[in-house]
Amino acid sequence: MLAVAAAAITFGSTLAMPDVAVAAAEGGVVCGTYEANSKITRSEVLARSRTWISARVPYSQRDCFGNKYGAYRTDCSGFVSMAWGLRISYTTHILEQVAHRIDWEDLRPGDALNDRENHVALFIGWADAAKTRPIVREQAGPDGSRPVQRVWSAGTARKYVPLRYNNILEAGSGGSTGSETPVTDKLVVSAGPQISNTGQQQLEIFDRAADGTIVTNFHKTSRWNGWQQLGPELFAGEPVALMNPQTKIVEVFARGTDDRIYRRVDGKWLALGDTAVAGEPTLFWNDKTKAVEVLARGADGLLLRFTDKWAPVGDRKIEGNPAVADKDVYARSADGKLVKWDGSTWADQGDKKIVSDPSVAVDQVFVRTESGSVEQYGAGVWKSLGGKGTGAPSAVFNSTTGSIDVVQLGEGGIVEHSRATDGGWTTWAKLGTTKVAEAPTAMYHAQTKTVEVFARTDDGKLIRRFYKEKAGWSQWAKLSDKTVS
Repeated sequence: MLAVAAAAITFGSTLAMPDVAVAAAEGGVVCGTYEANSKITRSEVLARSRTWISARVPYSQRDCFGNKYGAYRTDCSGFVSMAWGLRISYTTHILEQVAHRIDWEDLRPGDALNDRENHVALFIGWADAAKTRPIVREQAGPDGSRPVQRVWSAGTARKYVPLRYNNILEAGSGGSTGSETPVTDKLVVSAGPQISNTGQQQLEIFDRAADGTIVTNFHKTSRWNGWQQLGPELFAGEPVALMNPQTKIVEVFARGTDDRIYRRVDGKWLALGDTAVAGEPTLFWNDKTKAVEVLARGADGLLLRFTDKWAPVGDRKIEGNPAVADKDVYARSADGKLVKWDGSTWADQGDKKIVSDPSVAVDQVFVRTESGSVEQYGAGVWKSLGGKGTGAPSAVFNSTTGSIDVVQLGEGGIVEHSRATDGGWTTWAKLGTTKVAEAPTAMYHAQTKTVEVFARTDDGKLIRRFYKEKAGWSQWAKLSDKTVS
């Protein structure tokens, strides 16, 4: 908070003075000045706040930072002013000129917690069911510190007053209250058996044929090109691919019959060392090293990571295959809990029992519990999507709409779908009546702006269905008569 320069300024008088005058009187940098305080949705507040976290804006009461959302002072109240779209960089003393106090129980993502004498932070959600420990985003000192998202203790939180911006747009008016769908300003690089090849502007799929070879197919305009075999080698696991955003080359990996992980390079399959693994490869893009890295569950249950050689990731045993969200790795532990590796240690993410591999969309994790329901987890908060199904759910981030879509294998072998909306998650809806043999997979295709869903029928045929805004869902269509495993 900016130190008060004039001792005559009291709580009552600050509310009576013009906001620009008070900001100047308190010794702060004015930075940008705009025509009016914005009317803004909660998802827009979260999107704006994330840009400063991504840019690692250093804290200062004397500096300004500008991006597409305008220029604001780089302290706690400047951060909230930017996130709310205010006409100037307000201070903690005068935020109540543009906001009103609310009850703790009514806090929603995009509201604020304000101590007018010290500090203000954006409220993101709750870290506990009792609603005592808030998840916040804040630009906190000392000078040079970066904005962060973290959890406050109950004792810290109760020193603050909950505030709601007067111009926030709630659900029904374009706001967001229920789903807490994440927004991202980062490059989203997705890996999977189906990928969006933005270099070639085509949708590509990879699979294992009935004879054990790896095959591929692509869709660029109005039809599929046809299956092509990637060599005569036989594989025990399903392939996974990722488009390297630096080279624009699609990198494909699969587990061989000798349980080593192989990578397709210049028309040949090359083994990643001599280490045998038990799980399938999980790929992620390391933006720091500008390289594709590989994770796989080892024969002893420990998670292994390959950079230039295989090395264990901690000492926690896991089941199935992990998933990566930004810099964190999520997995199902041997005792059936969701666990996270933050780069140094494994930690339980609550005591909820899970029975599936995790699926990640941006920074949200989706798993299935013992009851069959799908659960969403992010920043310490669990939320149930309900439903009853089997296998792992598949979640995908739609960068066009900023929403998340989740598909699952529902009861009776029918694929079901749910979407995050302003009012929360939609109820599970069946995607037709076609029965499938295993849990479906979903991905987002950037060229056509479609959510793509793939599944395998009982007789081993790959089928596809897609969703496009305004047009809605297509029908299920068979890619070909080729049998895949």
